[in-house]
Amino acid sequence: MIATSATAADAALTAREAEILHFIAHGLTSKQIARELNISPYTVNTHRDNLRRKLGVHNGAQLAYCQAARSSSAAPASHMTTS
Repeated sequence: MIATSATAADAALTAREAEILHFIAHGLTSKQIARELNISPYTVNTHRDNLRRKLGVHNGAQLAYCQAARSSSAAPASHMTTS
């Protein structure tokens, strides 16, 4: 099961984890994130591991989904569209 509760996920994430999750959701690799933040790719991978553990997911695609869920739950209802 993927954690989709924005308040639970937000409370558990550090500012750096939230930043890295944002980059993951935008399709950046660990190496690209490391360059952007001027940190080691190994540090990025540690943050990825922590994010997967905290959010209860198993891969990057699921992390991106969690970020999308966090973003959409934070958006006002007037900005949501239906297809």
